[in-house]
Amino acid sequence: MVAEILNWRQADPASVAVAGLVAGYVMAVIGLWAGSLPFLVAIDIADFGRRYMVSDRPSAWIFGLGAHLVNSVLLVFVWASVIVPNVDVPQVVSAVAWGLVLAVVLAGGLVAPFSGLGFLGAKTGSLRFAATDLVMHAAWGLLVGLLYVR
Repeated sequence: MVAEILNWRQADPASVAVAGLVAGYVMAVIGLWAGSLPFLVAIDIADFGRRYMVSDRPSAWIFGLGAHLVNSVLLVFVWASVIVPNVDVPQVVSAVAWGLVLAVVLAGGLVAPFSGLGFLGAKTGSLRFAATDLVMHAAWGLLVGLLYVR
């Protein structure tokens, strides 16, 4: 069996962009509000972007948020062009699974360590960062799976 990979046009760029921007924004808001729940912690995604991408300039938070939204669109494109045409499960299921992979590999394995928190926030001494990371990315995947239309 040969894997099918869709190009940008076949994956529907408008749908990819809308799903990525909406899901990325909602994920960022969930991160900010998560601290109001006892088992989660607030995660400011734009601030994480500021820390590992730019600097302490006043504009850095905006660059961090912008980078997060661009990454969200690009990761929706990867999912839509590689995973959707090759994995025979409901679209929402594959999107949530993709979001959880990103939670562990990118956010937990790359961004958190670059920010000094260790893998999945292990240096915090609590599971709250990891739980919030998984909840945010599952919500991102759910929205991507619901919003993306090929």
